[in-house]
Amino acid sequence: MKYLVLLLFCSLRLSAQDFSAVDKYLEDHIAEYDDNVVVLVSQHGRLIYEKEINLRADDKRVIASASKWLSGAVIMSLVDDRKLALTDTVGKFLPIFTKYHKGNITIRQLFSHTSGFPGNSPERYEYSKELSLADAVDSIAVHTKMINPPGVAFNYGSVSMQIAGRIAEVVSGKSWQALFNEKIARPCDLTANYLLMNLRNPLLAGGVRTSANDYLHFLEMIVNKGVYDHKRVLSEKALAEMLKDQTAGAVFQDTPYPLNPASPTPKDTVRYGIGNWIDVHTASGEIWETSSPGAFGTHPWQDEKNGIAGIIFTRSNIRKSNASSVHVRAMIRDIVASH
Repeated sequence: MKYLVLLLFCSLRLSAQDFSAVDKYLEDHIAEYDDNVVVLVSQHGRLIYEKEINLRADDKRVIASASKWLSGAVIMSLVDDRKLALTDTVGKFLPIFTKYHKGNITIRQLFSHTSGFPGNSPERYEYSKELSLADAVDSIAVHTKMINPPGVAFNYGSVSMQIAGRIAEVVSGKSWQALFNEKIARPCDLTANYLLMNLRNPLLAGGVRTSANDYLHFLEMIVNKGVYDHKRVLSEKALAEMLKDQTAGAVFQDTPYPLNPASPTPKDTVRYGIGNWIDVHTASGEIWETSSPGAFGTHPWQDEKNGIAGIIFTRSNIRKSNASSVHVRAMIRDIVASH
């Protein structure tokens, strides 16, 4: 197979578990990742698998919707601080939404795509390079029409998270990036910058640039019930809330991820927590794995049952790579569970 860039091909045996089948699968399906991928998997904080093909674990890329999980963690840190509650309404913090009859949306609905707004505003305020976050959100309040009552339907996108980000700035008195650095980045020893669209209007739902190594630290914090390197980042209660279904039976009108064929319940609709998909669960409702894949192919997940934190890191098209990423996750789950 001919690669378009200098081949960097590294597979390390970091545990007694045999991941050779995963190696072969990635090699056979590398075209689906546009010939560049890193896979990192740790168990209980110890790296057990690493694979690099034309990309290094420290290389930085924009991760698109994998940003949502990082942003959700910031919101949950403010819940821990009692600066806001998931049941609080937008109007409590941003009166302009009440003025335009949109003030009864809850923080929970904003971060689970059930606010009643379309996934993305037709006016594209959340993607504006000219507006500040405050100006973008005020513009959404005035001009962006709701398409459903709050809580009725799920529409995946960016606009609602942008509103929540502005609320976070208001209650903390800090810019979103500064707040993220304080609450998540520094305690998890990671570097991640909200570069899209700009630092004044950071795209909470998709603007982060980071590396596989950095993001893995965040996932290890999640698997370790809110603790990273002996530092408490999120409470166990906040973490549990983030990882459970927050959609409350909403009808899924617009979703890029309707089903997970590698779940024990492959015909069940994939649900959503705070910034992450509830995509692998049993028929009895026991959640095994949650994830936050992005449009450029990066696919982070956590497997609380097996103590697994994993990330498939790439710059490719999710429509080409997601089926392979879901399959890789299932292979790793089965290898770890059988060991």
